Amino acid sequence: MPNTIKATGLTVTKAFGKFFIAQDVFKKVDGSEGKLNYKVWWSQPVQEGYTVEVIGNASSNVNEFVNQAGEKIVYAQLSINAKEVKVVSQVPLTPLSSSWETF
Repeated sequence: MPNTIKATGLTVTKAFGKFFIAQDVFKKVDGSEGKLNYKVWWSQPVQEGYTVEVIGNASSNVNEFVNQAGEKIVYAQLSINAKEVKVVSQVPLTPLSSSWETF
C-alpha cells in the first residue's frame, strides 16, 4: 500500500506538462538551510513561483549518472503522485517593475 503524504509550503521551481518540481526549504538541526525537491505528478497547470500544498502517494528512486567531469553522481528522486494540489499563493513569473521602468 503506498504511503500518502501531505506536503505544505512547497514552491514550484519548474513546471512541465504532466509534472512539476516543488521545493521545500527548511532549517536543519545545525541551523543551516536545507532544500528538498519533489517531482509532483499532476496534469493540471501550475506555474513557477506558485506556493502549493500537495496530497498524494509518495515514492522514491535512486538514480545515478556520470557528469561531464567523469564523476559518478548518485541521488535520490522523491516523487508524489498527487491526488490533490492546492495553490496557496501565486507569485508573478517576472518582477512587477524594474529600475528601467521607474524613469
